[in-house]
Amino acid sequence: MRKIAANYIFPVTATPLKNGIIVLDEKNYIVDIIDTKGQFKEIQNLEFYSGVIIPGFIDVFTLLSISSFSRNDFKKCLQDDFGSALKKSLLKKETTPTAVQRGINQLEAYGTVAVADYFTVNDHAEQKRKSKLYFSDSNATESNCSLQIPISNKQLNPTQSILLNQMILEKLNGFIPAASEMSRYCIGTGSLGTHLKLSVFEELKALQEILPALTFWELIKWGTINGAKHLQIENKFGSLKIGKKPGLNLLTNLDYSNQKFNTASELKVLV
Repeated sequence: MRKIAANYIFPVTATPLKNGIIVLDEKNYIVDIIDTKGQFKEIQNLEFYSGVIIPGFIDVFTLLSISSFSRNDFKKCLQDDFGSALKKSLLKKETTPTAVQRGINQLEAYGTVAVADYFTVNDHAEQKRKSKLYFSDSNATESNCSLQIPISNKQLNPTQSILLNQMILEKLNGFIPAASEMSRYCIGTGSLGTHLKLSVFEELKALQEILPALTFWELIKWGTINGAKHLQIENKFGSLKIGKKPGLNLLTNLDYSNQKFNTASELKVLV
């Protein structure tokens, strides 16, 4: 058994636990979550970390094998019918199978545990199988991306998830999250042509600067449980619950007084 504690444990689907403790079995499944009521407890073999422990991230939009897809390509797809525009663009792009492993390595290093990957040629299944990541694969030649973009003055489908990242919000100047849609906002990165780092955490930090009214507690939900629900894997990932194996990320250098990320905030993968 491994016992891990921190200043805060954030289950995501419940309120943060001050000085909480997570107990893992030998396969890293959660077997207990202890609410100490804020009182630090000395327990044998306890690992204590300064910071906030959250579940692994969910990236709902990657293009691991199409690094030829650039930031400009992505921005051109930001229109009413994002799925159709994306499909047309991807079909014109060369595949870059040599970039797949680098993308996988980055996702794992930056605390992602589950990924939705879009491709036009499925020639990298073995690399995915050998990775630590859970993959939800989508062949872009057969169907459109089901994510929607919050285009100005467009009525959103209330049953579909909403993709957000720094590139989208840079184009949607003045975007304000709707309270009624907070549970549907999800974080997606893209390709190694759109991003230097395929990191949900870096996206959250960037969104914090654009949306300063939000707390990091709210943004963390966008990068974890919301994405898990979109991929229909919330029974395995996206929150800290007994019986799950969601991964554990430690967030440090946070602005606790204002509950914000800042440029100095850092990520460490614990499990």
